[in-house]
Amino acid sequence: MPENNSGSMMGGFLLGAVLGAGLALIFAPMAGEETRRHIGDAARKLKDGTRNRLDHMTGTLKDRVGDVGAAIDAGKDAYRLSAERSSIDGQRV
Repeated sequence: MPENNSGSMMGGFLLGAVLGAGLALIFAPMAGEETRRHIGDAARKLKDGTRNRLDHMTGTLKDRVGDVGAAIDAGKDAYRLSAERSSIDGQRV
């Protein structure tokens, strides 16, 4: 039976692409200072984008946790109300 090696082949392709891009930056016809500035700018953009995405995901998660907490509280209140009604109805009979 032939094995499916598409995952390892894709990993190798991605690794080659990253290495190729790194080598292209190193050997590009830019001055060293300009290349370092370019790499620094790209790293800052990546960091800022990552931080923004993380902040957004954190805010969304906090909102969801708040919603779940509110739903749990509403369920507890409904249960208490139902239990109170049941005990009142039971005493009337």
